[in-house]
Amino acid sequence: MHHTKRGKKKVSLFSATLLSATCMIGSGWLFSAQLTAKYAGNWAFAAWILAALLVLMVGLCLARIVATYPVRGALAQASALSHNSIFGMPFAFANWFGILMVVATEAQATTQYLSSAIGSAILIQNHTLTIWGKVLALSILAVYLLINFYGIRWLTKINNVVTVLKIFTPLFALTVLLIVVFTSNQTSSNFSLSYNQQFDFRSAFSAIIGAGLIYSYNGFQISVAFASEIRKPRRNIPLAITLSVVIITLVYLALQFAFMEAIPHDLLVETGGWRGLNFTSPLLDLATLLGLHFLALVLLADSVTSPSASGYTYLGASSRILFAMATVGQMPRWLAVLDPIHNISRRSMLVNWVLAAVVLANTDSWAALMVVVTGYHVVGYMAAPISMGALEPEMRWFGLIVFVLLSLIMLTMKSSSLLLVCASLTILISIYASLHITGTGVRKLALFTLPFLAYLWTLYFLSSIWLVLMVSGVFYLVISSRSYVELCKGYGRGEGG
Repeated sequence: MHHTKRGKKKVSLFSATLLSATCMIGSGWLFSAQLTAKYAGNWAFAAWILAALLVLMVGLCLARIVATYPVRGALAQASALSHNSIFGMPFAFANWFGILMVVATEAQATTQYLSSAIGSAILIQNHTLTIWGKVLALSILAVYLLINFYGIRWLTKINNVVTVLKIFTPLFALTVLLIVVFTSNQTSSNFSLSYNQQFDFRSAFSAIIGAGLIYSYNGFQISVAFASEIRKPRRNIPLAITLSVVIITLVYLALQFAFMEAIPHDLLVETGGWRGLNFTSPLLDLATLLGLHFLALVLLADSVTSPSASGYTYLGASSRILFAMATVGQMPRWLAVLDPIHNISRRSMLVNWVLAAVVLANTDSWAALMVVVTGYHVVGYMAAPISMGALEPEMRWFGLIVFVLLSLIMLTMKSSSLLLVCASLTILISIYASLHITGTGVRKLALFTLPFLAYLWTLYFLSSIWLVLMVSGVFYLVISSRSYVELCKGYGRGEGG
């Protein structure tokens, strides 16, 4: 466990709230308004509220865990704390790989917005990155590497400047679009279209992953990651999570309304309703269409700075996670070497960069990559209700609800995306097992890693909601039961804790 030194200044509730809130402003806000409208129509607002409630429930599970163990990176460590480190490996890998893939996603977001700005098909054709588009995205990825390569001082100096624009732009864009909506002479509301009748609650539920809402909210957990450095964590962490999610939800709801109502009514009718919307860079294209050229310039600047701020920050974070995993033997130990001058592991950073580049080179669009990233995030979230139920048996009923809901939204992923998540985690766990099979033994590795992997593959092969409900409920109750937790803990004590 990590302990702060006596006298060291800790983070206040206000700072913790702002930390989470600003981390929820990445590339998601640039794309999710259009995607949510396409998925859910008028039910888009319900989709945002459902996503907010879901991340709040996960956040409250995490808050209960850090009340007992106020450690850094609680989401990655949760299942290791409640069960043991081997059981926690699938969640740790999902957390690391999900963060790693965000790096590629953010570079792709900038490329898509730049494509609209130059008004040429050289970067994107038919909503898919061209060869030159991928070259540009990889070049942006190289800039992320350069910023991180010389340590935290470069990173913080650049980030301090970028954060101002990152917060200002969404609020400015929202204000301008709301002014357009309320001063418009448009007589027909876009919310009264007959096309809206084709959407329902299921549309809103499927938008939680498909439209990038979980992706947009993922920064809620940042205050949990700094649990050991927050003042009065038992009180302030749940408050910081709740306040930040509420603030960002209000911003996203207002932005959703402004985007949907600002679109010219005739254009919406011509495209056949919300599902016909096909802007490559939604907010930038809308601003240009409405003649808001100054807003378009601001959005263009933000499309470079905001995703890039998330991109280079997540590259640094994923490199540190990989270094930590190598240090404890979860990944090859040759990655656990620090540069003596800049105090970073350049080896782990280069490995992460190469992996991000491979992912980027093999993905066509932001939306496609975002769904896979969200899959890893949701797998990582599953550790929260499992661990809370194990640590606080009286809260298992709440953990059961959260776990089952997370399982259900996994079903809304495309089968190809879910297959990629399952297969990649299986490969990573296999690498881990090969490193530990001699010292740990096949039986123990199978006992603690196979249950969750088998459950994930079950989600892939099952299509019936009722079967998923039943299997998920039974799996959760078994995996958080006292007997299984004691079995895991007994092995942990046998290994020296």
